[in-house]
Amino acid sequence: MQKNRITQSVIVGSTTLISAAIWAGLKNFLFVDNSDWLWPLIGFFVLLIFLSLNWLIAKSKPILLVTLFFILITFFFSFGFKWEYLAILLVAFFLFFVGSQRAIHEKRARVKLQTGRILKRGLPFVLTGLALLIATAYYFSPLAMTGQNEIVIPRPIFDVVVDPILKQLGDKFPMPELIHSMGISFGGDIKDDLYQQLNHKINEQSQAYIQYFTLGLAISLFLALKAISIPFMWLVILLSWGVFKLLVILGAIKVHEQAVLKEVIEV
Repeated sequence: MQKNRITQSVIVGSTTLISAAIWAGLKNFLFVDNSDWLWPLIGFFVLLIFLSLNWLIAKSKPILLVTLFFILITFFFSFGFKWEYLAILLVAFFLFFVGSQRAIHEKRARVKLQTGRILKRGLPFVLTGLALLIATAYYFSPLAMTGQNEIVIPRPIFDVVVDPILKQLGDKFPMPELIHSMGISFGGDIKDDLYQQLNHKINEQSQAYIQYFTLGLAISLFLALKAISIPFMWLVILLSWGVFKLLVILGAIKVHEQAVLKEVIEV
């Protein structure tokens, strides 16, 4: 019993430290170095493994709630406070709590301890909460705005579409007069000037809707993370099962059978 309490305390403390490191790494990826994505990914793996172990060995609901609270509150340490962050964190906490309750209920309902079935009940909710937090952090990051202030038509596509049109029009109309009549100024190369003017017009018209582009990217990121979370979840379950078995072998966790009293009807 004492070993189990020590193991649980280590898991709770480690989960808090890992959470702080993950959010710091995610902020570095979104706000500073957009190439350093590997460490946050590994961090989320480790965090979910520790949370899964907490579900398997936790007997006290307050300890579980404290663990979930520390996982989410450390988000503010890295990203600062925003009301939007707070709203999403409350939703994420609800998802974390529901997932944890489902996993613990599954553990108590089973006669034989089946790690995969227990974790499968709770991890989808936790992964949804994490996807929401990551998408929200992305929405407010400079990375979401990279390339969004200017829309550029790929030049090869422009050439393929415009070349035949200009060739046909050039056979029938004087090109300089035609382009001027469309309200487009040009220099020496009509096609180059047309390309620049078209990009300028598109960006000029799109400025009123630029915020929706970023929102669309954030929603797309959330949906992509949800799709990726399916194989991610099974890998977490496999690794958590391996770590749990190792802790049992080392004696850090003890599994024993317990008699259960049950009411029966006799006639």
